[in-house]
Amino acid sequence: MLGFWPEAVIQSAIKPHRSKMVDPKIKLYDAVRIKGLSQPHVFESDCFNMRQPRVGDVAYVIEIYEGPPGYELECSGENGITEWLLAFSPEEVELEKVAGSANG
Repeated sequence: MLGFWPEAVIQSAIKPHRSKMVDPKIKLYDAVRIKGLSQPHVFESDCFNMRQPRVGDVAYVIEIYEGPPGYELECSGENGITEWLLAFSPEEVELEKVAGSANG
């Protein structure tokens, strides 16, 4: 195991991905709503992940990756505590920008 990342997360990050690109309309720090998840995400409960992501969750884009393409998303509860903080490839998640996001 490398660092504190679970082995399954590391292997998921380095395995070859299809060439689907990130949505150019979604920018860093935008609020996004999860419209769809292609499969259950690799999940281990830890200090950053209290639960699995769900369709309908609103999260913030805290990083956009180009190679391989993907998004780092953080979802917090009403109390401001992080519920989950995970990386997704464009194939794993369908997002829609929430009106009033940081970038319009």
